Amino acid sequence: MLTMDNEQDNIEYNGIEAPRKKGRGAKILNAVLLLLLIASWAGGYYLFKDSGTAKAGLRNANGKVAELQRKNNALRSELDTTAISLQRERLAHERLQLENDSLKTLYPVNVTKLEVANADGKGNAVSPYGKDIVASNSMYLMPRITYWGLKVGETITLNVRLYDHEGKLVTGTSSPAGYSFSCKIDPVLPGENSQALSGWGGADRGHFRAGTYRYEVWYDDMCLKQVEFKLK
Repeated sequence: MLTMDNEQDNIEYNGIEAPRKKGRGAKILNAVLLLLLIASWAGGYYLFKDSGTAKAGLRNANGKVAELQRKNNALRSELDTTAISLQRERLAHERLQLENDSLKTLYPVNVTKLEVANADGKGNAVSPYGKDIVASNSMYLMPRITYWGLKVGETITLNVRLYDHEGKLVTGTSSPAGYSFSCKIDPVLPGENSQALSGWGGADRGHFRAGTYRYEVWYDDMCLKQVEFKLK
């Protein structure tokens, strides 16, 4: 006879007690444990993946920071170079100003540069100032001075000496004593100025022989500037 007792956890079959089978609760528990295991694995995977992405992003950010730092250093170096250059220019200007102030009581101009060009009979330069001149094309050797005006508004006379390829002073019948020729600055202008002086030579090409020549510019008994130049 088959009987079932609701108060018992065991089943009796023909008077023999049999073990109770696992119910829904055990299955649910196993399913929950499986889901937790899967979730734990998935979380670890995505955590590892996110960690790799984060590391890659960090490396990229560090690279950009390094590049910005390099550009910043280059810019700072450029600014430092510019500041040094400006400071040198300022000091050079101040030194020139002091020189001008000290010379002002003695000389009407401070000649800072003397250059020579080959010129035609009309006073037009046919070769660049400051460059060697081809002897076979030489006509008039025309000097040009760059000066700072000190006694502004005055008219002054400069005396010029030209020495030829043998070191001899070049003179003519109208030359001032001890000089090749003279010229005027009328008037002395303020600031920095350039002025071409009278040339010496002739209209025929090849007027001068090849060699080293020298021009000197004098005011009273003081040589203001001199320059050597070559005819090839």
